[in-house]
Amino acid sequence: MIGVSEVERAEYAFTQVERWLRSEPMVELLGMFADGDGGEMAGWLHLNEELPGWLDGLFKDAEGITAQGELLRHVLVVERAAAGAFNFRTPDGSSYRERSQAVSADFDDATRERIARLADELGLVEAREPRFRAYDKTLVLGGGYRSPLLRTRYAALLRERGIQLGEVSFLGSPRFLIEDAARPERPVAERYAPGATDEFGLMLGAARAELGLQASGIEFLCGCASDSEPCPKWPCREAENADRTPAEFTHERRAPLTNEAGKVVGSVLSACTSRPPYRPDTSDTLGLWARCAKPAAGQRVLLVTTQVFVPFQQFDALRRIYLPYGAEVDTVGFGPEWGDRPQNAEYLLQETLSAIRSARRLLVAAAEVLAPGALGSTR
Repeated sequence: MIGVSEVERAEYAFTQVERWLRSEPMVELLGMFADGDGGEMAGWLHLNEELPGWLDGLFKDAEGITAQGELLRHVLVVERAAAGAFNFRTPDGSSYRERSQAVSADFDDATRERIARLADELGLVEAREPRFRAYDKTLVLGGGYRSPLLRTRYAALLRERGIQLGEVSFLGSPRFLIEDAARPERPVAERYAPGATDEFGLMLGAARAELGLQASGIEFLCGCASDSEPCPKWPCREAENADRTPAEFTHERRAPLTNEAGKVVGSVLSACTSRPPYRPDTSDTLGLWARCAKPAAGQRVLLVTTQVFVPFQQFDALRRIYLPYGAEVDTVGFGPEWGDRPQNAEYLLQETLSAIRSARRLLVAAAEVLAPGALGSTR
């Protein structure tokens, strides 16, 4: 895709979202729960998100709206409906939970089986092969519990099967280990990342345990000496809730990784948060990697994760890597047989919602690249 303009990349983003969002399994899944009413544009966005003001017109007047504008309006309607039916992490709209702390629903067996089938058709269950045999860069995405270990192991397996990974980076964050009394994270982490206190430490441990790579030191990309105080260069230091954000969440770190010969072959990155007071998310880590790596147009970037997250993380990668830089992204994950994540209906619906939200963020970013009239008279 060398030579593809940013406008062409934005148009491609619309086609990718439309293919997934208007697919038959998505229509059937939404039909099980949603009433399709657009309703008010408030109270259903994720945490402290806000929509750009120019989107208001999409719900006020349909006259002159283009196909791209209609798709953007459709994803907003779908997200609002799914936020009410698929949200098992923050159902009350206020309290924040990690994925492992989601609540349960009262579904019968037939409903659960149907949800599982549709989620599989939407790309959340069974693994698929990488699109290419060689990549310029590979990103092992962060996570909790055993996820960093298993994703690193899967990357190593792909390499053993002849997939050229290129430079390998591990994307983490300063997210603290979960201290849930019912399922604490530390006992699991100690098996491969002894002494780790956050996700960054888990990624360091996974790189060491599965690939034999060692960190040659940890540097603060922001220039700070430690993370004990908020970073003065943090972009969100003036934002609402900045004063309630843990100091650790405001810094960016990097640990170069060396092989047995002492050669630097990759790195572990830890992003700061863009959504105070909450921890950094996948988008933050991808953004940090892109700023550091500056991927070139036409390069191939492979993301390695767990299959249930592939749709939402592919949309995030399109927004943070493909759209601004032109590097081609391909996201793969291992399937449920690896035992990384639950395969229950609640979890599958929750991650479908994550993908819908990521699709909306991608379309908003793509729309801002296109000419003012691309959506119709609403812009």
